[in-house]
Amino acid sequence: MADESVLSPAEEMARASTAPHLHVPRLVTSKDISGEAVLDHIADFVNKLIGSMYLFVAITVGIVVWLFAGNIVGFDKTPWPLLLTLLNLPQLSIMISLQVSANRAQAASDARALADHATLVSLHELGKKQVQILDGQNKVLEILERAVAGGGPTLPGQAPR
Repeated sequence: MADESVLSPAEEMARASTAPHLHVPRLVTSKDISGEAVLDHIADFVNKLIGSMYLFVAITVGIVVWLFAGNIVGFDKTPWPLLLTLLNLPQLSIMISLQVSANRAQAASDARALADHATLVSLHELGKKQVQILDGQNKVLEILERAVAGGGPTLPGQAPR
């Protein structure tokens, strides 16, 4: 039998619908989706850096210090033009890193959705089999009720009436 981690999403879906009792739900996290290439590791680092509260606080403190220290120290008498120019320079790379982050998040979300769907298909198939079993039990009960009501044969171990 193939290992769960080796099955493709299509194979996992087919197995979940044909043999739902063999399906084992998978926990899919973002770490499971991340690649092993150098660029993948760089993308993870940039995503963590750009999306961190520490960077936000550092930039905010830097802007406030620039605005006040520029006038006091005298390196920037009119802080807005130079400050805005310097803050606009990294925006293109930040926009690209945000798109990379969104693409990686989407890949992780898609993988989670496929794993969840396979589990739901398996649960659905098990539910259908349970309904079939219950229908069969209802038919047997009806036959037994008719047999008992009509004075028919008794069940094994039951005294005749």
